[in-house]
Amino acid sequence: MAAALSGTMKGVILKAIEHASQRSQFGQKIDSYGAIQEKLARMAMVQYVTESMAYMISANMDRGSTEFQIEAAISKIYASEAAWFCTDEAMQILGGMGYMRECGIERVMRDLRIFRIFEGTNDILRLFVAATGIQYAGTHLRELQKAMKNPTANLGTLVNFGTKRARRMVGLSTGDTTSLQSYAHSSLRESADQTTKAVADFGAAIEEILIAHGKGIIERQFLLNRIAESAIDIYGMVSVLSRASRSLSKNLSSADHESKLCTIFCEEASERVRTNLNALQSTRYNETFSKMTQVSKDLVNNKGLLPQHPIGF
Repeated sequence: MAAALSGTMKGVILKAIEHASQRSQFGQKIDSYGAIQEKLARMAMVQYVTESMAYMISANMDRGSTEFQIEAAISKIYASEAAWFCTDEAMQILGGMGYMRECGIERVMRDLRIFRIFEGTNDILRLFVAATGIQYAGTHLRELQKAMKNPTANLGTLVNFGTKRARRMVGLSTGDTTSLQSYAHSSLRESADQTTKAVADFGAAIEEILIAHGKGIIERQFLLNRIAESAIDIYGMVSVLSRASRSLSKNLSSADHESKLCTIFCEEASERVRTNLNALQSTRYNETFSKMTQVSKDLVNNKGLLPQHPIGF
């Protein structure tokens, strides 16, 4: 699906570029305005991420990998939402022209909506991604639990675990995560560091959340959604970092452009990962989640909206 929808996005972006470069408003082509430039840049970025994910999964499959369900789920979620975003932004750039049948975008928008529903709704796939993401950490903690039953015989395991937790508490690396700098192009060093940190923080956050909630985490969908969002962003970061590094190493004509797309995405994705992982242990966020739960229950119990109209009807 990521491969197919990356092609759909290309077509939509081309129509948006064509219109923006020809349409004049206030004495200038609208592609000269920052608001339009940001739209086009973000459309190009999410298309690049989607296509990079498709290449990454395909490469792993070609190499004989048989475990790619989580990557496929991530790419389906990202691709279907990125394609909708691109088409919506293209419609906005074209204005009323986007509604016209001859333009073709209105049909793309109608047809795209189903992609977030079929082959597993994106909501269910997010839960699948999160559950799979915490599976390994759960296995590790079960081994630690066994070790605690016989601390004398498993002193090394317990000390190692305690040391890692202590290092994290004071902001030091645990040494578990291999730096991606050695795999990325030198000009993408900062993006490689951001990705490495995101991976390390993700692992630590999953460990902490399992210690806090145990098996009960499976019922906390507010948290699982943020785990999934973090995993999706991290996979996107790894995918674009790999692809942009290849283009730079081969000195492709598009290398500089791809480098910009990579650094923009990694910068913004790393911030989203930080925010989502912080929300897992934040009292303020958890209070907000509890309020959302109550608001939802109030709506269902009332069979509709509750607020009274200000003018009385």
